[in-house]
Parts: sequence; C-alpha cells; structure tokens
Amino acid sequence: MTILLTFDEGPGVGLGHRRRCEVIAFALRDRGRETVVLPCRDAGVADAPIVVVDSYRHRADDRARVRAGLVVALDDLRRDLDVAIVVDPAPGASTAPHRRAGTVLAGAEYALVDRHLRDLGARSTDVHPRTVLVATGAADAEGVGAALAAELVASDLVDQVRLVVGPWGARTVPAGVEALERRDGLAIDLAAADIVVTAGGVTLLESLCLGRPTVAVTLAANQRGNVEGVTSEGAALGVDPAGVLDSVRRLVESPALRRELAAAAATLIDGRGADRVADAIEASLLRAAA
Repeated sequence: MTILLTFDEGPGVGLGHRRRCEVIAFALRDRGRETVVLPCRDAGVADAPIVVVDSYRHRADDRARVRAGLVVALDDLRRDLDVAIVVDPAPGASTAPHRRAGTVLAGAEYALVDRHLRDLGARSTDVHPRTVLVATGAADAEGVGAALAAELVASDLVDQVRLVVGPWGARTVPAGVEALERRDGLAIDLAAADIVVTAGGVTLLESLCLGRPTVAVTLAANQRGNVEGVTSEGAALGVDPAGVLDSVRRLVESPALRRELAAAAATLIDGRGADRVADAIEASLLRAAA
C-alpha cells in the first residue's frame, strides 16, 4: 500500500511544506511503508489509498482533488477540515478549531522536524557569540533577510553574519555577509550558529530542536502561530523585523539568556513529532483493517 504525500512549494510558499512531508515520509518508511512525495502540481488529483496533504492553496477535504480511503491534513490555518487526521504542528495549537477531523494532533509535540537533528553537536551557548545565521525563508522576495543581515554587519556585534538565500527569494547579498544556498536543509548551518534569526516556519522549529538561541520574526500571517507559541514558552525571542538588532544584542550580552532560551527550546521541540504522526497513521490503518 503506497502512501502519497503532496505539498505546496515555490514563490510565495517556500520549502517548508516539502520538509514537513519529507520527515513524515522518513518515519513511515522506518515502519515499512512505501511512500511517494510529490508537489501538488505534479500529483494532480491525489488518488491513492492514503494521502497526506500539506497545502494552503488546496483543501485536503476537497473530494474532487483528493481521493483516498484515508486523508491526513497538515494544516495550521485552522480550517476545520473534514478528514481522518489533522496535524496542526504549531507550538501552542489546540484541538478546538478542528471539530470535523476524526483525530487531531496539535501542538509542539507534533512539530515536524528531522529527528536526526539531535545527533548533531551544536555549539555551546556559553561560548561568546561570533556567528549569526539569518534565515527568512526560501521565498523572501522582498529581501527582508538581506536587510537584517546588513544591519547586523554594520552593528559589529558579531564577527560573522551568514544569510540563507532561497531559490525564490531576493538575490542581493550585502557586503560583509556570507551567502548560503541550501535546498537540502540547514541542519549543519543551524548547529554551527551561535545565534539564529529566522522567520516563523520550519527553520524556526529546527533551530529550537537544536537548542539554538533564536530570534523569531513574523513575516507572514501563517507564521504567527509558531512565533507566538514558542515565545509564550520562553523558547525564543519573538519580534518584528525592527526589533531584531536589539534582540541579538541582548543575546550577545547575556550568557544567562542564551542558556535559558536554549534549554526551553530543546525541551519544547524534542524532534519526535514526525514519529508521533506516523504512529497515529499506523493506528488509523489498524483500526480500518479490524
């Protein structure tokens, strides 16, 4: 039995939906399941015994587009989808908005990041910060990340500012900033950073899983749940772009704050969310077969 996982990606969307589907696919393969991972544009009408949909553009309960015996929706827009399982992985999310789903998996324990992140040796938070990684999404067409990186370089707070340049984002890189182009994830770069400045998508959750002192910036409405959720748990400093420089300064000057954020972050995002989702899918299949 093949499980189809389908997702949005591209300009205005980025790569986060792909990454979420990929880590669930890895977990399902560990359980002996055959998986196919495809962008929505390539999947067309999603017709398979089991379909996992991660899309803001399409509803997982649109029966004209999704034809499956079991439908799983990754959805943090609180759209009350009529599907077998809804996964709302935003920290702070609750089951309440998802009334029609058969099973709801909500909150930080279902954060979808690569569980192998914890195998990396992240830098100690006690070391004086030298490097800031700025990652504002693969679709940062307005160049918000570049502007923040330029501001950080001019401040002389750290020795090195690294900027992730996404495939659908602005290509301008300020003087004195090291550009990174990554389509296969930022795990190694995050682990090597002393401080991370990131938008509120999957990279935020990966940074927290690694215990990085993190400044979380809300750049889109759908990121607000992630940023507010991690901030309320004391796992990151949540700001708008204008507050990034002051937040980085606070982290540079306070080892205690870095340690506090890092400990809360690693506790909040434990890296096992995809395994929990895969277990729930397995449980649904067993019930259906009984």
